[in-house]
Amino acid sequence: MRATWVSILTWFTCYLFIAPLPTVATLPKFHFATVGFRRNKKIQLNFDEQLQFLYCIKTQLLSGATQIMALQFALSRIDKVLLPETRLSISLRSDIYSAMNRDAVEFKFLALGDYGILMQASAISGASISQPLSNLASAMIRNRAQEQLLASELASTKATVLVLAGLPIIGFVLAVMLGSQSITWLFATSGGRTCLMTGLALELCGLLWIKRLLKTALSDQT
Repeated sequence: MRATWVSILTWFTCYLFIAPLPTVATLPKFHFATVGFRRNKKIQLNFDEQLQFLYCIKTQLLSGATQIMALQFALSRIDKVLLPETRLSISLRSDIYSAMNRDAVEFKFLALGDYGILMQASAISGASISQPLSNLASAMIRNRAQEQLLASELASTKATVLVLAGLPIIGFVLAVMLGSQSITWLFATSGGRTCLMTGLALELCGLLWIKRLLKTALSDQT
């Protein structure tokens, strides 16, 4: 019976090394959230909605609408709870540029703040903002493509890190199944405790180092 379990675990270990590493599309996505958390979670604009927002403004500007009218039309196409500062500033005719900047930060819609800058520059110079708005949308698409490419390249690295991090656990289970007194040796002897603490320290340092590398890679794209 013990030999059977050892064979199964050995096969599983070999499979982890031989099997192709998953990509972003195949990695499972776990959503641990309660109903209350989802209810209280702030609604955000996804990438497609942000891009559609800019194209709504552009089409209205090309049809001859004013910048405020184009912005109102784009706001009418999204959820009413989104961008409340901008909506309020339009209704009160207050400082719309500051309101757009606040909403851009609050809802992580940086292109909205950039559009506010374009509106302000157009109000001063009188120039059209249709082409700069197209350039802004194109920049969003390029940044999105870079993010997806980087995520797909890092997926195999993350999977490798998870496999390597689990190797000590697999080795420990193998030792227990083979009948060795690994637990007694690790916790009851000075040499075992030294090896255990050293292994845990190296494991933690490795995970922190990988996390730092991933953070640096993700920040470099911006």
